[in-house]
Amino acid sequence: MFAPFLRGAGAAVFFASLVCAQGSPDGHWEGVITVNNRDVGLSLDLARNEKSQWTASMGVPAQNVTGLFVKDLAVSGKSVKFLAVELQMSTVDLTLGPDGKLTGTVSNQRGSVPVAFQRAGDAKVELPPTSPAVSKELEGDWEGTLQAGSAAFQMVVHFRNQADKTVSATIDISTTGAMGMPIAGVKQTGQKVEFDLKIARGSFRGTLNAEGTEISGQFTHEADTVPLILRKK
Repeated sequence: MFAPFLRGAGAAVFFASLVCAQGSPDGHWEGVITVNNRDVGLSLDLARNEKSQWTASMGVPAQNVTGLFVKDLAVSGKSVKFLAVELQMSTVDLTLGPDGKLTGTVSNQRGSVPVAFQRAGDAKVELPPTSPAVSKELEGDWEGTLQAGSAAFQMVVHFRNQADKTVSATIDISTTGAMGMPIAGVKQTGQKVEFDLKIARGSFRGTLNAEGTEISGQFTHEADTVPLILRKK
């Protein structure tokens, strides 16, 4: 049944489309990096949106974590580069090779490791979900220190209301060098404030004081809960 189509110009168009599809980095990719003698599986989803702009997200399958934030995405021909904000601010530099694999490096201040991604299906890019705008009292920058055992993590949380009545929320953890990590699930109900950190599998639940200067609450990571006070800068 394919014989008439594959004759002449039809065959050229058919095979050209196959070459084009194989030469594009879009798709769901899976790969492994080795960190401290331990293999860590990663996933990468790449696709164009309705405006033909490239979008991407990452995941850690072993932890059932998807939708990790990708920043400064640049796709040019067979080259793919971006900043994996929630993976310790790692720079990912990849090239689509003739074998159909995306290979390159994952680098941060601790060093660089090789990575090879194999296409494993269609892309399922998960962009950060939006959250409704917060009050003027909550909007702004909040700093605090999370004490986890003997370790202390200094952080600044940023809430910025947007023109579309949503809020852009990020967190900087200067102790680890993680800057601009997206915060999800921001919700303000009266004086109650809550948000989530996907990569840390953590959440914060607190109360804004009457003066609008302090949020006192608890940060929960899996089964552990520790107090956290955020003060407005």
